[in-house]
Amino acid sequence: MLPTELGAAEVDQFTRLPNEPATLPDSVDLLNQEVNRLIRQALDRANSPVMQANPKKSVRWLKPGCDQQRLYEKLIREFGESIEGRLEAYAEDSNLLSRRTVALQDSIYRDFAWQSSPSLVLSERMASVITLAGIEIGTDKLGHFFSEGYSYFLVTDHLKKSLESGLLFGEWSESVYFGAQTTGVYSFADLTANFQGLRFWNRVLAQQQDPLSGKRPGAYVACVDGQWQQVDRFQWADYVDAAWNESVNCPLFRSEDLLRSVQQQGLHCRSETLPIARYGILHGRLLNQGGVGVLPDHLQPEAIMQRRVDQHDLELSQETLEYIGEVRLRLEMWRKKSIQEARAQEAAQKLNDHQGE
Repeated sequence: MLPTELGAAEVDQFTRLPNEPATLPDSVDLLNQEVNRLIRQALDRANSPVMQANPKKSVRWLKPGCDQQRLYEKLIREFGESIEGRLEAYAEDSNLLSRRTVALQDSIYRDFAWQSSPSLVLSERMASVITLAGIEIGTDKLGHFFSEGYSYFLVTDHLKKSLESGLLFGEWSESVYFGAQTTGVYSFADLTANFQGLRFWNRVLAQQQDPLSGKRPGAYVACVDGQWQQVDRFQWADYVDAAWNESVNCPLFRSEDLLRSVQQQGLHCRSETLPIARYGILHGRLLNQGGVGVLPDHLQPEAIMQRRVDQHDLELSQETLEYIGEVRLRLEMWRKKSIQEARAQEAAQKLNDHQGE
């Protein structure tokens, strides 16, 4: 698995600041070009000679042939090995792309306390919004697509194991370090981008059926004369849909307090435009038709871990699972108490300042 990103960004697709354009130019052509460039770069590195050193002989450079492990290593190095995926950083920084950014202090998360949302409030890291294949998405979804999609690919042993293993891993990571416990936000749009990323990684060599269509897709890469070659171009339109948009595939929140905080900002969830038919039986796992709400019991970390144990993906005792649940509840109690104390101290300080005037 890739290193976890404890500083995961959030995106606000509910807030539109004054003077912001109603629509953004589509970045799909630029980002298609960039992905295909990175694929070609990874193939060049996967095909490059390997040094073989022998103390009794001179150094030799050997052709690696079509080494699948080396291929995936070079690809993930290009797309997602760093904490912030390379394409996500490109979308945030390139002068060629049009984007819209809402600062934390202007966003629906503006009243979150650091105790409730440490990675978001302390880092103030907000993802920008771009248009990709006709859909407005957060740039953070690009990182989810490649990095978490690759994690799904590994967890399912290149889709030789059940898809359920990947879905449960994603739900667990979103309930803990990518979402609910660090930012306070559980994002179904993140889960959708993760799943679509799994489809991408499977299509690199297309050795298994596509987990959405059930059919064998066309491969992006093939072994030709002992070397990897790109045989089909990547297109974002094959993966991106309205479920990547946080204001359509709306998030859940860890607590009632966090939910009330964002509801006070007057956000409107457009879940009626979710692409339900496209996802078939998976729509209940990837799409949130109920709109914003509080994270239910079955999506709490200990409940998801129990299902992973039942799936034989983890080995944990019942006592350990119960302890994880207890720790989560204690942490939530501490958060609530700490916020109350901080607010009481702030009110007392304001009163003292007023009396001293």
